Amino acid sequence: MHVFSLLYTEVLWRPLFNGLVFFHNVVPGHDTGVAIVALTVAIRLALAPLLWRAQTAQKKLAVIQPELKRIQEKHKGDRESQSKALMELYAEHQVNPLSGCMILLIQLPVLIALFQVFRKGLDSASLTYVYSFLARPDALPGIAFGFLDLTRGSIWLGVIAAVSQFFQTKLSTSVQPTGGAAGGDFAKALQWQTTYFFPLLILLWSYSLPAALTLYWTAMNLFGIVEQLILLERIKLSWIRKQSKTSS
Repeated sequence: MHVFSLLYTEVLWRPLFNGLVFFHNVVPGHDTGVAIVALTVAIRLALAPLLWRAQTAQKKLAVIQPELKRIQEKHKGDRESQSKALMELYAEHQVNPLSGCMILLIQLPVLIALFQVFRKGLDSASLTYVYSFLARPDALPGIAFGFLDLTRGSIWLGVIAAVSQFFQTKLSTSVQPTGGAAGGDFAKALQWQTTYFFPLLILLWSYSLPAALTLYWTAMNLFGIVEQLILLERIKLSWIRKQSKTSS
């Protein structure tokens, strides 16, 4: 257990905490809230290759949607044959049917570590974990933007986080197939939970979670919305080019 605790501290918690300290040192006014937003962007960029892979898989799922429906109709009433045919289709196109869930799962370990960063990191005692090559501040102020207490819950920020989570998930799932799939009962249930139940959970959590974590999640969602809009535009342009080639 000690080994796992050490790995968690040195691989996740301490680098994230030092990232927060770094941005606190360099952002104008040394505002902790601005530092959290900057850290969020850095984390999102670091996760971009994994997230992009998951989003690309979603795009592939949308492309093979007609094939999915054809298989479902052909093997209607025979779940075993349907599952086998769908798995063969997924293997042929190198698609993971649960790719829509991957975006959330990829971020989960980081989210857990950040919870500890924002719960303990604003305590001056945690500054002993600052790397030697970083300037150690006297403290990380718990007030952001001049009014937001990062150490306490914030319901209004929770509302923004919940709404942005809902729209980010809706945009993400807009490139997924809507029909059932092999293992689809689980996938659809998880998709429903991430679309509707998870935003509600965020809103409820905002009462007790540090506002620093809610601010991180809000910034991550907004960044994700912009990313999804860019992806959807690329998909649209790709479809228009494909139609142009077909018509010519």
